[in-house]
Amino acid sequence: MRFNCPKATLRTTALAVLVLLLGASWAVAQQQINLTAGPTTITLPDGSVVPMWGYSCGTAVVGSTASCAKSNLAAAGWSPVVITVPTGQTLVINLTNSLTFGTNSVPTSLTIVGQLGGGLGGTPTRTASPDHAVQGATWPVADPTTTNTPPPQERRVQSFSTEVAAGATTATALTWLTPRPGTYLLESGTHPSIQGPMGLYGMVVVTAAPAGAVAGTAYPAVGTTPAVTYNADASFLFSEIDPVQNNAVSTAVNTAGFSETMVWSGQPGGCGNPSSGTYHQCYPPAVNYSPLYYLINGVAFDRTNATSSLFPTTPATVASGTVLVRMVNAGLRMHIPSIVGAQTGTAISGFGLIAEDGNPLPGVTRVQNEVFMAPGKTYDVTINVPAAGGTALPIFDRQGSLSGNATSRDAGMLAYISINGAGLPLAGSLAAAVANPDTYNAVVAGKTLTVSDPAKGLIGNDVNVYGVQVSGTAPAGLTLNANGTFTYTGAPTSFTYCANTSTTACALVTLGAAPIEAASGISCIVPSPTYTSNVATTLSIKPPGVLAFCKDAAGYPLTIAASPAPVLAGGTVAMDENGGFTATVATSGSHSLTFTPQNSQGTNAASAATATLVFPTASNLQVTLVEGQSKTPLANQDYRWIIEEDRTFFVDPNCQTNPLPASCPLATPQGTPAIFGTNFHTSYMPVVAQGCTGTISCESGQSVLGASAVCDIGNGICHPGSTKTPLNPSQVVLDPTKHYYISVLPGDAMDPGHAMGGAQIANACTPVPPATTCTGTFAPVTVLVEPENQPPAKVSVFVFEDDHPLNGEHDASGGIDTLAPTDDLRRVQPAFVERAGGKHRSGHEDGRVPDHGKPDDRIRRRHERCRRHHRRNPGVSEVRGRWRHSVATGGAGNRREHAPRKVRHHSHTRS
Repeated sequence: MRFNCPKATLRTTALAVLVLLLGASWAVAQQQINLTAGPTTITLPDGSVVPMWGYSCGTAVVGSTASCAKSNLAAAGWSPVVITVPTGQTLVINLTNSLTFGTNSVPTSLTIVGQLGGGLGGTPTRTASPDHAVQGATWPVADPTTTNTPPPQERRVQSFSTEVAAGATTATALTWLTPRPGTYLLESGTHPSIQGPMGLYGMVVVTAAPAGAVAGTAYPAVGTTPAVTYNADASFLFSEIDPVQNNAVSTAVNTAGFSETMVWSGQPGGCGNPSSGTYHQCYPPAVNYSPLYYLINGVAFDRTNATSSLFPTTPATVASGTVLVRMVNAGLRMHIPSIVGAQTGTAISGFGLIAEDGNPLPGVTRVQNEVFMAPGKTYDVTINVPAAGGTALPIFDRQGSLSGNATSRDAGMLAYISINGAGLPLAGSLAAAVANPDTYNAVVAGKTLTVSDPAKGLIGNDVNVYGVQVSGTAPAGLTLNANGTFTYTGAPTSFTYCANTSTTACALVTLGAAPIEAASGISCIVPSPTYTSNVATTLSIKPPGVLAFCKDAAGYPLTIAASPAPVLAGGTVAMDENGGFTATVATSGSHSLTFTPQNSQGTNAASAATATLVFPTASNLQVTLVEGQSKTPLANQDYRWIIEEDRTFFVDPNCQTNPLPASCPLATPQGTPAIFGTNFHTSYMPVVAQGCTGTISCESGQSVLGASAVCDIGNGICHPGSTKTPLNPSQVVLDPTKHYYISVLPGDAMDPGHAMGGAQIANACTPVPPATTCTGTFAPVTVLVEPENQPPAKVSVFVFEDDHPLNGEHDASGGIDTLAPTDDLRRVQPAFVERAGGKHRSGHEDGRVPDHGKPDDRIRRRHERCRRHHRRNPGVSEVRGRWRHSVATGGAGNRREHAPRKVRHHSHTRS
């Protein structure tokens, strides 16, 4: 057979072989992982079951050497995944979205933090911004029609990478081209503040793993930097769980009508308002994230099952060398992992920091015994293979995440690194749970028994118990919490509970009748307490108030009996059951308050108790708010005020002569005058009283969540009410010998109203020694309040370099001086002076001539020549003080000078 075109045939054959080789190399270089995102649950050590979303590994892809596994191989429910990819290979994750909840579904995506791929870096999926309607004022000020129009909002990002919809029949292939070696966080890129805490995260490890006696390479050599090798590795992922948020998210996605784009709101009609028809149809606010459980590799440490937190290295057996510990913080809180007993290098305690976020750390390896990990942070550290015969090395969070459900101790982020089969330490605390019987002889007919302190609850006397649940049928009226606290209403009874999730570690609880306390066992101290008001007609005392002076012999808590009702002679009183009260009288003087204590059994004291309320005479202080510009009183004297005692040292101008007048105060009996030298500065200014005077300052018309409300002055707590009770400063009781200060906030304190103001309240009289008291009338007080629409102030700033900062003078000569004659001209600092017509800039900056209005190029060039001449002739003399550029401008003696005030210049004559 004869070929007429041998060259063309050879070219075709070579091309076909090349295509086959490239296809084979592509098939070898591409690693695939099958991954599914879906709902699941986790059972925590206290028995709580929390809904989660997580990743599950699919069947292995034929020909792919990449692996996918649970970080906790023994986990029956949720667990983070660990994906391991050989170095230099392309990673393809075939993601299936199974986040379907009845008729609702949730999209998701994947990101490997620190790696481009999977759609990250491309065009994200965006959604329309929620509507921001015009808002009205919740506190009506001078103009109740005032509204706020929010600016237009841009579209919001929903998914940072390729979004995968739920319910697709085929998986979506997400590709990362030859990801860089290192340890990385794998997490959802869709609504990360929701899907992250729900559990959609894991680890991605890109490495050349050890093979037999050949060490693995974590990071290949780069230039003169050697490769980082290791003989075994272990991966640890730190995370948290907020059961409240997870349950709220699970409830939302399972509610008909759920929408991912609906914005949570507690306002009427909002999806966070229980009375709304859209309740639970949106995600909860992630800002309330408060984790109660802390995990390593998806496991919260359990003293009764410590082996679940024992993680072997890969490979499990290693003769010698180093172990690479990979750590990832997938939570939203910082953590500080530490490895107890670890050594690195030449038997140095601690571990060596190798890489951060997949980036090898330069220079000599740093050795630490802990490392700070912010949310999303990853670290690779190395430790030496420990000597044979030891126990596993503990790894824990030094930040303090060592609790469970805010009650369990020795829990949370604690695990063990098993090297060469090392086991757990022999500790008595690592044992099975033991539940002990409890007896509460505190049941009162018709009353609710409440045990709210976990230390006094069912688990208070148990061992290694994280949570409890009723065994069998719970008595009617019993509500038992997992942390051992409970409430019960009913007759004496008993029930059985079991610890954790066990059915054998159980104990009996006896709820017995409470011993009946006799009325004589309730008593209040004698003499009765006395309360003195700072206001002439009203007095408010917070709990425990009068009950602080009463007790029950059997220790039962006390309240104020509703019958007989408390009585205030000569006035009215509103009394809180916990002992606080608000009293109002018509005239000043002493008034008797009569009340009856009652214990939790409903037993009243044998006799009523009394308290004395003293209402002194009012100061009749007259306060007037005056506008600062027009100096005329405000038409509406409506303001909030607070009066404090002014304890700063008062300099009396009438007591500055020698000899001292007889009416002046003395610092000592020997006649030492009261001067600054004998008085320390006082920073404590006691509050005397505070209040409001009109409808606006007393919060009339204010609303919270659509309901009328008033907020207590000082702590900001709001409660239902139409308005506060007005109180004028004239009703305040003041000592005429003391000085005071009043601060006011006008009711119209917003544009175009008036700003805050204040004024001193001078003493009404000065006692003549040896007397310590006197009588007098306080002078009227005028408080200036400036209008809000004031033009902004202008500030003049002068910046200079002080050559002698300790001599008490402004030595603003600049950077070159006798103290540092070799300094470059560039060290001279700029000076800015505010002048009419704009900013004027003086001084040198980076060796250039300053700009005085319009730049003069001739002077600039002249200065550059001078600067170069100085560099070529370092011996040229320099004169301290004002240096000057002198440039001839046409006539003899005609000079243009540039020598700004207090800035050093130099004078130089060119030959």
